[in-house]
Amino acid sequence: MHVQPLPGLAQLPYAEVWFHQVDDAAWRAASDAARALGKTGLEVWTTTRTPEVAAFFEERGYAEVRRYVISELDVTALPQVEPPAFPLVTLAARPDLELPLFELARVAYADQPGRAETTFALDSWREWGLRAAPPEAFWIALDGERVLGYGYLELKDGVWWNGFLAVARDARGRGIAGAIKRAELAWARARGIARLRTATEVRLAPMRALNARLGYQPLYEEIVLRGPRASGRARPPRIVT
Repeated sequence: MHVQPLPGLAQLPYAEVWFHQVDDAAWRAASDAARALGKTGLEVWTTTRTPEVAAFFEERGYAEVRRYVISELDVTALPQVEPPAFPLVTLAARPDLELPLFELARVAYADQPGRAETTFALDSWREWGLRAAPPEAFWIALDGERVLGYGYLELKDGVWWNGFLAVARDARGRGIAGAIKRAELAWARARGIARLRTATEVRLAPMRALNARLGYQPLYEEIVLRGPRASGRARPPRIVT
């Protein structure tokens, strides 16, 4: 069990933890770890594959704050990938765009449902938001030298995922997200990547619609709940002699 401050939201009084199964002992152990971090509550992640976990926490006063649809695309089944309708460059070609990419990331992450208070420093974002992806699989939409959007593919535990996709507020609705997605699909297909997965917050209707048009099929949902840590402390295991 890994308990940590909320990434990008470390100022909030919650510690993040994943549960695929749970009981009172596990809840109390996570609560002890949250207490050690100075947090008064937990942000619990689970999935619809284990509905009993969400039910356990809801019975203890936790409330759902976000939900993500996990979808998968069979890249091999695509008849043809249309070329992007918007000109793009890669991070491999334009590594000098790091700072404007960071400035867009700060806005776009906070614009996500339930994440308005998101904040992070350049050094931390550089590690998990920039270098997590191969630079040749990181696409940037430009208007002259202004960054209008970016997106990338990343490999996690042997599975290729569409990573975070950001578009400047005044450039949304112009097809930039679709152009980036199609560049990702073309790159994956050219390299023999059979499947791509993506996570989309349920309230992001335009992105969910784009994924559906491209052929992504929902698999399951991730559920995020917040609530108070357990009172008291976890009991040490009883030793029988």
